[in-house]
Amino acid sequence: MFRSDKPTNYENVYNGLVVKLAQADYQHAMEHLGAREAGDEVAMEVFGRTCLIGPRGVRAKDGEPLDFTVRIVVAHYLLQTGRGDLTGQWRSYRDFKDGAFFHGAFSQTSEHRIARKFSGRMAELESAAKAISGETLDADLGGDFCSCFPALPRIPLALIFYDADEEFSASARILFDDSAPLFLDMECLAVMGLILANQLASVLK
Repeated sequence: MFRSDKPTNYENVYNGLVVKLAQADYQHAMEHLGAREAGDEVAMEVFGRTCLIGPRGVRAKDGEPLDFTVRIVVAHYLLQTGRGDLTGQWRSYRDFKDGAFFHGAFSQTSEHRIARKFSGRMAELESAAKAISGETLDADLGGDFCSCFPALPRIPLALIFYDADEEFSASARILFDDSAPLFLDMECLAVMGLILANQLASVLK
């Protein structure tokens, strides 16, 4: 579904989801997915930005462009009609059931990319994280920098970053709450890592 070598595929996938959004259960989204009513749409916070979702699709409230990857994941989040509670237990992507299939791509497009981009640039990483509503996470997860991001109302992401030193190159780990698969499938969760990497990189420019 998500093919980075064929950008037009994102648009095709999104257009198919818009058709389904016309019949979506918006009441469920407000009761169980952290959405709130906004006229004939619902609103929810996505990486610190307010998104509006309705029969016409997904858009940013501020009127600025919204990447197709974000639109697709938000649409899936609403359409999957998940429900559940955060556990407070963090888990790496590969440790989820069925996570192994996408783990290679997940690591390359998100974790390794963040590590390369911010190696030796801790102060810039901290600034970029704050710009997309990241908050310092004190959960004994290790790392030189640890932040929690409100990616979606029921799906926070944790980023653990180890900066390069004399012996090791920089590395990054993205963790999910144990409940994440209740709300999105593994492919969409992998794309959430890509979105985080994109968001951080865009702030750095």
